[in-house]
Amino acid sequence: MKFNVNYYQSDVACKYCKKTYKTYKARPVRCKIIGEDTDFMPIYEGLNPLLYEVAVCPHCGYAYHKSMTRTYGPFLLMIEELYINELKTSFDLCGERTIDDAIMSYKLAYLVARSAMEEALLMGNFALKIAWLYRLKDDTKHELHYLQAARDFYSKAFASNRDGEERIKYLHAEISLRIGDIDEARKEFSRIMSDRNMSNKYRKYARNRWEDYKYTLAPKVKEGEVNEVSI
Repeated sequence: MKFNVNYYQSDVACKYCKKTYKTYKARPVRCKIIGEDTDFMPIYEGLNPLLYEVAVCPHCGYAYHKSMTRTYGPFLLMIEELYINELKTSFDLCGERTIDDAIMSYKLAYLVARSAMEEALLMGNFALKIAWLYRLKDDTKHELHYLQAARDFYSKAFASNRDGEERIKYLHAEISLRIGDIDEARKEFSRIMSDRNMSNKYRKYARNRWEDYKYTLAPKVKEGEVNEVSI
C-alpha cells in the first residue's frame, strides 16, 4: 500500500494454516492517550490502537493476539475441532477497521482462546476489552454483558506476580460497581483499602473510586434514612 500516516502493514505468519498475510496496525506516534477510565480503559485522541490488536487470518479465520500462549501442538488440534471447523464464513479484517470490525476480531480471538482452554486471566482480559469496545459504541447492554463475563473470569484467575494479583482484585471490585453489584463492590473495595499487604497505589485507587461513588454516583438518601453504601 502507499504510505499511510495512520497505519502500517504488518506481516503475520498464521499459527494455524502457516500462510503469511498483511494486516493493518496503528502507528504508535498517531495514538495519543489523553486519559484513562476507572477500569483502566485508555482514552485516545483520534486513532485507537485497540481496534487493531487482534490479527485475523483471511485464509482460515484464525484470530491471534500477542497475549495468547496455547498456539501449538495439541492446542491447535483443539482449535481446529472447536473453532476452525465451526466457522461458517470467511473474514477479511486486514484493512482499516470500524469499532464493529474490532469487536468481531476480539470475539474471534475469544473463541480461539476458549477452544485452546487459555487461562482465566487472559479470557478475562479479552472480555474486558470487548466491553471497552462496546463502551465506545455507547452500547451499554452488551458492555455490561462482557463486564460480567470479565468479572467471572477474574474471580477464577490467579496472577503469579504481585502487581497482576492486585490489579485483578481491583478490577473485580471496579467491575462489580459498574455492573451494579454494590454489595460485592463495597466488600472488595473495603478489603483492598484495609489490606496492608496491598500497594499504596491500589489502596489509593480503591479509596478514591469508592469515595467518588459514594459522594457523586450513589443514590441520595433522605433525612432519617440510612445510606447503605457507607464503609
